Amino acid sequence: MKLNKIALALVAVAAAPMAANAGVTISPLLLGYHMTEEFSDTSDKQREVLTTGKNLQNNTDRAGNDNGGVAKESGLYTGAALGIELTPSTQFQVEYGVSDANGEASEDSAKSGANRFDIEQEMISGNFLIGTEEFTGYTDSALKPYVLVGAGQSKIKVENQEQYTNSNGEVVAAGTEVSNSKDTIGNLGLGAMYRINDALSLRGEARAIHNFDNNWWEGMALAGLEVVLGGHLAPTVAVPPMQEPVVDNTPVVVVEADLDSDGDGVPDSIDACPGTPMNVVVDERGCPVPVDITDELKMELRVFFDNDKSAIKNQYKPEIAKVAEKMREYPNSTARVEGHASKTGPSARYNQRLSEARAVAVKSMLTNEFGIAPNRLSTVGYGYDNPIASNDTEEGRAMNRRVYAIITGDKTMTVEQTKDMVVQ
Repeated sequence: MKLNKIALALVAVAAAPMAANAGVTISPLLLGYHMTEEFSDTSDKQREVLTTGKNLQNNTDRAGNDNGGVAKESGLYTGAALGIELTPSTQFQVEYGVSDANGEASEDSAKSGANRFDIEQEMISGNFLIGTEEFTGYTDSALKPYVLVGAGQSKIKVENQEQYTNSNGEVVAAGTEVSNSKDTIGNLGLGAMYRINDALSLRGEARAIHNFDNNWWEGMALAGLEVVLGGHLAPTVAVPPMQEPVVDNTPVVVVEADLDSDGDGVPDSIDACPGTPMNVVVDERGCPVPVDITDELKMELRVFFDNDKSAIKNQYKPEIAKVAEKMREYPNSTARVEGHASKTGPSARYNQRLSEARAVAVKSMLTNEFGIAPNRLSTVGYGYDNPIASNDTEEGRAMNRRVYAIITGDKTMTVEQTKDMVVQ
């Protein structure tokens, strides 16, 4: 079957400039079953009308004699539609569709050899889809029934499938247009939309089609998917009339004694601390409430030494100076200084003394150069018992020749209590 590419392109082009507006609807593909042979009266009238082609048998009499012609069989319908919502439940659509089917030849046409036909019927129409909510009131139901009323034009084209010789002895090639009809039609149907969401709906419909020019009826059952650009039109909601606001014209008397210039909740007349910042907690006199907070210190120091040496290299003196600065800031802080050695000395006892000497070197620098009281510093040597790397490589041994110090302490400060502290 031929898919109506022209109609789909028309829908896409027409929809592009309208996409920014709410209520524009597109049904990109409508599939249906187009019924004609179910109506015997329709088939008879089609045979009469479609005898006008010059290549059909006995085409001169159109006054009631069965003298040739074909009738379109029922077949599949494909179409597309573009519309716009006029109200939240009613829209106007332009629909274009095609149905292709075989043609049923009359006996006279069959005698001439013309017994197999392709019939294409194109229909373009404008239809109003009037929602039942126009009469019953808008609801939140996803199912939206509607009545379809419209009119348009039908074009029927008949082509023979095989070559044959007509009654005049002329050879008619396969695919030759042997007859056609262009008529005015009217549409009347019932259907429903099922809204999946605000942009997509499933559509189902049963439709009766009346050919006004030839007075016959056709039927159609179709289904499709409808897309809404910009969302559906919103239903109109009745807005209650605005009421005039009640204005209290009672004069406000400001008593100077009740003023609170700094906004701390204490009147200026008894505020002993005017100008208090907004976020500070105050007492009944308007003065900041002090609060003690404790700040803890925990700091680490690492100093590395050359092999068999306890002298501190210059590169580590700034780090030791930072430790001394923090210990002065936290007067009750203490430091535990641990010395370590690599496993390269002549004996364990030698390495033990070397690790102790390294710890003492750091303590002495803190005491002698930076003025930290000796009783705040403790030292201990571990020899090579606590390595942090393998003593089998030079890099590992360099890491083990070290001093590791842990500095801990705290200090208590009195500050003004803030409202943030209260919340926490």
